[in-house]
Amino acid sequence: MSLVYSILILIKKLVGWLVALLLGWMVLLGLLQVVLRWIFSTGIVWADPQLRLLVLWVGLLGGVLAAAESRHIRIDIVEHYLDERLRRISKRVISTLAGVASLCLCYVSISFISSEKAAELMHNSLLFGSAVPAWVTELVIPFSFCLMGLFFLIEIPEKSSATVGEPES
Repeated sequence: MSLVYSILILIKKLVGWLVALLLGWMVLLGLLQVVLRWIFSTGIVWADPQLRLLVLWVGLLGGVLAAAESRHIRIDIVEHYLDERLRRISKRVISTLAGVASLCLCYVSISFISSEKAAELMHNSLLFGSAVPAWVTELVIPFSFCLMGLFFLIEIPEKSSATVGEPES
């Protein structure tokens, strides 16, 4: 099991670096676009579609990081009123449901990408204006949901092995 955790930790680090890189590029490209429009009354033709794709990529990969670190948005109204044993059971059930939902979204997004591939739609945004099939730019969707599902489901053994009084990692 430690090999699986090592691989997931490596994936988490790679996703973190990718998010940082994409976010930096997104800020620079957006700033450049604003300066070009404001000062020179021009802009980069492919910048706006590329920024839209970068928002998709950064948002989904950020969701992967949030799931990996258990820092995702959760509503825990009842959790404060439960004792420790019921709280752990509740967290296991919620993690399982979130993992199953993420894996279902992964499956549905694969169907979506298959239909995009069949339609042969093109984006002119990814590689500095060169035509790229739309489904290639959308591969982040199933990839992200698959990783989120794995991180939610892998979280279960860690929580079930914790004893009362020990802080969860």
